[in-house]
Amino acid sequence: MRPRRRGATSGSRLRAVPARSRVTVRRGQPAPRLATLAAALRQSRDAIGRLEGELDALLATLRDPAALADAAAADRLRFAVRAAGVALAGLKT
Repeated sequence: MRPRRRGATSGSRLRAVPARSRVTVRRGQPAPRLATLAAALRQSRDAIGRLEGELDALLATLRDPAALADAAAADRLRFAVRAAGVALAGLKT
């Protein structure tokens, strides 16, 4: 008769993985690139919102036959377009 093989005394057949080879997920401060990207996204969203507001105001003025266009509307629209362009360009870097 053959002797029986002994099993693992711990009851588990999985090997323990050394701590230095485990994959760890670090929580805490976001990576600097991610923070920069989040700020750029926020800035572009705000700039596009301002542009949308200027266009809405201009369209409302154009639709109302009795309304007069504000003299500064063109300058505000130009500034909003420029700000949106700068904000969107910041997303590419």
